Amino acid sequence: MKKLIVFGSFLIFTLPNLHAQKIIGNWKGSISVNGIDLPIVFHFNKSSSGEISGNWDSPKQNANGLPYSSVEATDDSLHVEIKMINGSYEGKFVGEDSITGMWTQQGHSLPLNFARTNVNEQTQNEPVTLPGEKEISITSAGGSKLYGTLLSKNNQQPVAIIIAGSGPTDRNGNSTMGPATNEYRMLAQSLDSQNIATFRYDKRGIAKSAYGGMQESDLVFDDYVKDAEKIFDYLHDTLGFKNIYFIGHSEGSLIGILASEKRKVKGYISVAGAGRPIDEVLEEQMQKQPLPDSVKQQIPQIFSQLKNGQQVNNVPPQLNALFRKSIQPYLISWLKYSPQKEIKKLNCPILILQGSCDFQVKELDAKNLHEANTKSKLDIIPNMSHTLKNAGPNCANENQTYTDGTMPLDNRLVEDIAKFIKARK
Repeated sequence: MKKLIVFGSFLIFTLPNLHAQKIIGNWKGSISVNGIDLPIVFHFNKSSSGEISGNWDSPKQNANGLPYSSVEATDDSLHVEIKMINGSYEGKFVGEDSITGMWTQQGHSLPLNFARTNVNEQTQNEPVTLPGEKEISITSAGGSKLYGTLLSKNNQQPVAIIIAGSGPTDRNGNSTMGPATNEYRMLAQSLDSQNIATFRYDKRGIAKSAYGGMQESDLVFDDYVKDAEKIFDYLHDTLGFKNIYFIGHSEGSLIGILASEKRKVKGYISVAGAGRPIDEVLEEQMQKQPLPDSVKQQIPQIFSQLKNGQQVNNVPPQLNALFRKSIQPYLISWLKYSPQKEIKKLNCPILILQGSCDFQVKELDAKNLHEANTKSKLDIIPNMSHTLKNAGPNCANENQTYTDGTMPLDNRLVEDIAKFIKARK
């Protein structure tokens, strides 16, 4: 499950005029993550009133206009805080046209040096708009705006709401600090060719759906469920779609199940969804990490305390990315749900899809969901990875499915979804 970075919308802040001129402009650099260079672009502008506005881009992920929480500049240094990703940048000016420094996120630091550039990456990397594709905004359950892409010909089509997996995964399936996989964009385009409309969206707090003042500690699991319900209502009541489906991927599977309990969906589709309480899945993943045994032994103890609704104060530094204080309210709210118990409550048609080369979620999870609601249809797709791509015989290309955004979706995935929806028009 992708748990890398959270980003969002535009934020205004004020800098002393003494330092404003030095920082104004576009600054381009890159960080190296697992041997892959990821460009980062900082933008700083000055309004006629003297205010400094700015945002940053991750062009490789088509993630543009992301917010800073705060910026401080002196004659020779720059400090940027991005609280929603638990990250920061600390740099030193080298002359007028370069900055050297370190990018830090969740306790991990990487070198990141910037050079002044005249190229505006934000405008050059806008994704191509397809016919019938348009961006719309919907008011979330919390009052903020959710931005997404509707790809449709008309409201007489069946429409599938694509719910993203965990972490800072945007409407297209990409994360700022990970290679672009584009699985949700590809899924939407593939279903469009089958005369099935889709709505894919940036979750609350992610990409364009972020908003000023949001704190990670304010978010709970049910917020995402309520947002999915709001999207259903908008498509049904405002846009006039009648045949609406939820497609939930990874963490989005449980979100989709819970939303389907509350709304009269035409059908529900789970893709690579956990079929066990999330602490069992995450603990299984963490036990495979290169951590000291003394640290691994604390994982079930931490989960036990969180399941009892109690926050944990003394988390080992090696586990901070998963159990940091600001994410614990979200984990507590997530842990109260059992996917098996919840899917059993659904009366709508259900399709459960799982890849045999998915090393994050197991075939066991899909079978658990199916056994909990035996009216569902189950398909284990040979060689499909967690990113919905074909990993090849013996899963030989599994790693590539996470790093090569040009790899197409697994054909059988699209065929299964299209067949399931078309059978219920």
